[in-house]
Amino acid sequence: MSGEIVNRVALSPLVTFDLAEYHDESERIALDIHAQLFHGMILREKDFRAYLAETDWTAYTGKHVHIFCSSDAVIPGWAWMLLCI
Repeated sequence: MSGEIVNRVALSPLVTFDLAEYHDESERIALDIHAQLFHGMILREKDFRAYLAETDWTAYTGKHVHIFCSSDAVIPGWAWMLLCI
């Protein structure tokens, strides 16, 4: 195996990203949906949709929101999707 060593990485069309350039200093806040659970265990769709309609969402505008549930309840997928709309 004689020959020149070729740096294939340098020759490849790879693009390097500096993640620091994408870091956003916007405020980060958390939204716990535990208070919306019926008996701390069940998420009822009708009540949850009413909560979504009555909540003033302007407080979350321009911020990074961490949506979570602090209880051990199983939250259906539609609930997370409704929160993200």
